[in-house]
Amino acid sequence: MRNLSLLILVFLSLFACQNVERPEKPDAFIEEEKMIDILYDISVIKSLKTYNINEMRMLDIKPESYIYDKYDIDSIQLAENISYYAVDFNEYAELWEKVRARLAAKQEEVEAEIAKGDSIQRVKSKPIPDSLKNRKIPQSEMPKGLQMNDSLVESVSG
Repeated sequence: MRNLSLLILVFLSLFACQNVERPEKPDAFIEEEKMIDILYDISVIKSLKTYNINEMRMLDIKPESYIYDKYDIDSIQLAENISYYAVDFNEYAELWEKVRARLAAKQEEVEAEIAKGDSIQRVKSKPIPDSLKNRKIPQSEMPKGLQMNDSLVESVSG
């Protein structure tokens, strides 16, 4: 009896998932490239919020409204479009793969800039040797005021 109940439950689950209807294309449809831009910005903002929310507040950046203002959309439009894209798992996964690739490229770019900045800082922090101190100038070529008088050597007459 228990096996029969389990078998019926499995068949009902399979048949219930067969009639998933794709939502209608939203009236304010967001094209794929713009949607990738939006998802990219959402990802960056979420990571910034976990990194330093206080600095965002000090700079008066409102992450909740930034996306809506930048792309001139509202929350309902965004939700409808995400639902539309998410129904087709493969299409939605491709969308997120493009976002992931873009994030990875940006991360490499930022790391290269940091490394470049570090190398510049290392060069700036190295002391520059004084070329005049290391140069051996014969006493006879030095200006008289800079000539050293050594008591063991013949005095410089002026």
